[in-house]
Amino acid sequence: MKALDLNQMNRNAPYHLDKAARPNYYHFISKVGAEFVIGFDEDDFISSESYQFIIVKANDVPSPMDKGVRDTVFVVIQEFFRANNSVMLYICDTGDGKQAMRNRLFHYWISSFLDKGKFTVLQSSVKDEEGIDNYYAIITRNDNPHAKEAINEFLETTYLFSQKPKE
Repeated sequence: MKALDLNQMNRNAPYHLDKAARPNYYHFISKVGAEFVIGFDEDDFISSESYQFIIVKANDVPSPMDKGVRDTVFVVIQEFFRANNSVMLYICDTGDGKQAMRNRLFHYWISSFLDKGKFTVLQSSVKDEEGIDNYYAIITRNDNPHAKEAINEFLETTYLFSQKPKE
């Protein structure tokens, strides 16, 4: 992954971003003191060069609908796609049962920020063994030479995960 321009992101982000301890991760604090760590991990869900986008709320401070958080997150995503013509994957955390809400919010954010003519966004959900929905999304620039293959592989992989094993 090519490095993101922290100075450029801070020129456009409502909240000041700092590099976090992990490579390709950034940290910011909202106006109410909610602390966020966001970044990218290399991923092998599909064979194309892809990175999983991670958002972690690092403290217990409630963060009501804060457009500054949304806008800061999307400055980072836009910089990722400016610097890299890679695939971005988003997987909703299921640890607290709020994954459906997170998925709706992220989809709303994505649909309001990314130019539909320049990006393809696909979402999928797969129930795990306990019947809990897990939500996945793939986002790629349309000029990515591997976009079609990455999207097909994403669809095939999520389809395979949705099939119950034969006993």
